[in-house]
Amino acid sequence: MRHIVLATLAAALAPPAVAQAPPAIVTTLPPSTRSAAMADAGVALIGDAGSVFINPSGLATIKVLSLEGAYVPLSGGASLWQAAGAFRLGQFNLGGGAAYLLLPDTSAYIDNVTWVGSADFRFGLLSIGASGRYVSAEDTSGQVNRSFTTDAGFTAAVFDIMALAVSVQNIGNQQLSGLGVNLPTTTHLGYMLNLVDPQGTGRLLGTIEWVWTEGRDTRFLVGVEAGAVIKGAGVVLRAGYGPAPLGPTEGRWTFGGGVLLGRLGLDYAYQAENFFGDAVHSFGLRLTP
Repeated sequence: MRHIVLATLAAALAPPAVAQAPPAIVTTLPPSTRSAAMADAGVALIGDAGSVFINPSGLATIKVLSLEGAYVPLSGGASLWQAAGAFRLGQFNLGGGAAYLLLPDTSAYIDNVTWVGSADFRFGLLSIGASGRYVSAEDTSGQVNRSFTTDAGFTAAVFDIMALAVSVQNIGNQQLSGLGVNLPTTTHLGYMLNLVDPQGTGRLLGTIEWVWTEGRDTRFLVGVEAGAVIKGAGVVLRAGYGPAPLGPTEGRWTFGGGVLLGRLGLDYAYQAENFFGDAVHSFGLRLTP
């Protein structure tokens, strides 16, 4: 399995025989460490700032403010840094985020960068949102290839009990410089259900998600989260099953968990196989004051 993943990575990051737009790997990675522990399912995990990366309408249940960050060391000297924030303004939620992916030394590209700004409007149980996204990929010659694209999302949420969400990423691709960046249109459809009251002591959440990406196989993802919180402090465990966004189409298991200290959450995720081949450990931080 690992040699197949590495071969896929090498093919995607090798210098093309004919000039073409480079891949935007950073836009295919999980929107948060919490999502990474549940096989990358994230479109229906509403109320986290990381929603700016996958579903702008998922910000709608943020009551005041949400901040989130993640660090992921990868093989070959690569690494991923993510940060996102969002806040409520009346019936609107506004958010933004950035992700920096430093690619392996053997890659034909140095890095991938994305910046995103999101806004949504909530009316009753429904919300709609949109994002503008800047993406760049710098190659080893120093050329920076840049593109601008947009995302849209719709979510029907019953408070924080359940949510049905759909998002479409990379609607259009405006080339800004160089060859631009390859941004295939991707559609996510997901459902999340809290099987126990999340305001109580117990935690038990399940989510499923279908992902359709232009030119790639359909992915089906399943994730669960379970734990307990007493007087604001607690522990949750997470697991997921589904194929990685790039590479082999076989499913793989992911695991993780988190420590909750009031409004602060410390997250961890483990993925045995991903696009970079080796086991990946993700570390995240969430704050919802």
